[in-house]
Amino acid sequence: MNPVASLFQQRSKQAWIKGARYTALIAKGLHFLPIAVLLLIYFGYRALLTGLPPEFPIHLLLAILLTWILSRTGIRTFVKAADPVFLLPAEEGLREYFRKSLWYSGLMQSLKVVFWMIFLFPLFYTRIGDVGDFLAALALLLPLKIWNLWAHWLELRAEERPILHLLLRVGSNGLITLWLFSGGLFGWPLLVAILWFAALTLHYRQMYSHNRIIPWDRLLLREEQAVSAWYRLAGHFVDVPQISNEIKPRPLFNPLLRRLPRPQPENTYLYLYLRTFFRYGEPFGVYVRLTGVTALLVAFLREEWWLSVLVLPLGMLLTGIQLPWIRRIHRFQPWFRLYPRPDSQKRTDWSRLAFALLAVQATTVVILQWWLWSQPLPLLPLLLGIGWGTAWILGRLWLPKRLHKQSSSLL
Repeated sequence: MNPVASLFQQRSKQAWIKGARYTALIAKGLHFLPIAVLLLIYFGYRALLTGLPPEFPIHLLLAILLTWILSRTGIRTFVKAADPVFLLPAEEGLREYFRKSLWYSGLMQSLKVVFWMIFLFPLFYTRIGDVGDFLAALALLLPLKIWNLWAHWLELRAEERPILHLLLRVGSNGLITLWLFSGGLFGWPLLVAILWFAALTLHYRQMYSHNRIIPWDRLLLREEQAVSAWYRLAGHFVDVPQISNEIKPRPLFNPLLRRLPRPQPENTYLYLYLRTFFRYGEPFGVYVRLTGVTALLVAFLREEWWLSVLVLPLGMLLTGIQLPWIRRIHRFQPWFRLYPRPDSQKRTDWSRLAFALLAVQATTVVILQWWLWSQPLPLLPLLLGIGWGTAWILGRLWLPKRLHKQSSSLL
């Protein structure tokens, strides 16, 4: 029996089991948050459909989104660092292994296209066509996605001109989707598209015939990127031992770190937590991104002010869930336990920082709205008060209590 034949099934099964465990832990900690997000998406989507002007180019928006979805293709191979040494002699088994990998990736990528098309269906149905047109578009996009997957696999095995091939795919996908959503594809443009993709397919086959070497370095890099992306997402909600966090100097914030907080024993842990927040890639990056997204949503939903009132606390809650990482990162550092300060100060200083960061986020979001809202008074001061109140509840009450319940051994 050839053990390589069943290796892909074993590895994919292990990956799904591990992913399911992390998903269960994340869902356990989020409580009502997924329901709140779904309600926000529902009401926000409905406001988008009713608020878009008639002259807005929906077909161009859908073409850009679907071009990105079609061109951005990932291939899961589940390869390990030792595979180039131990699996290289099993050439016949490797062919079957990578064939299963492509079938698996094709299924996952097709489901991705179906999910996005279902999500965009209300927009499509309102402005572009009926259910029959939608199904015809989906029937065309699925084979196109499979073709992009096949082409990307050959690009990984090519030694030259990867940027040129990527631009070819992106341009071809963009032209097809633009014709499709503007209603002009099913005619002579369809014949042109078929001939063009036939020529591209011939070109890719000729490119593949010159190089049959397995690109282990590229496959390992992309597999590591895929796994790291999932771990970083899970690491925002639960402890993930496999995750690593990049340290960035960020000299722009050095003057702030030198002056705040004051160099006193009472601010020992606050100073450390503040430097941890600014110097690590996460959660600083998540904080900035969520602040920007929350500001954009509040600005977009300004006509539905009650939705803005819901969006701001929800964005702050999503941010607050990331902040305990600032404290957890120091859990296993022995020198940190030698500070001659009481243990209660560790949680108190973290709570002070969490409240300050959330209050700054709320203030930033509200200030960015001042020039956009036609009547900023009295709604924006009310929104600012709600934001500061949410920051106090999250930073001073809910998050410290939640952090203490998760592990009594936390710093």
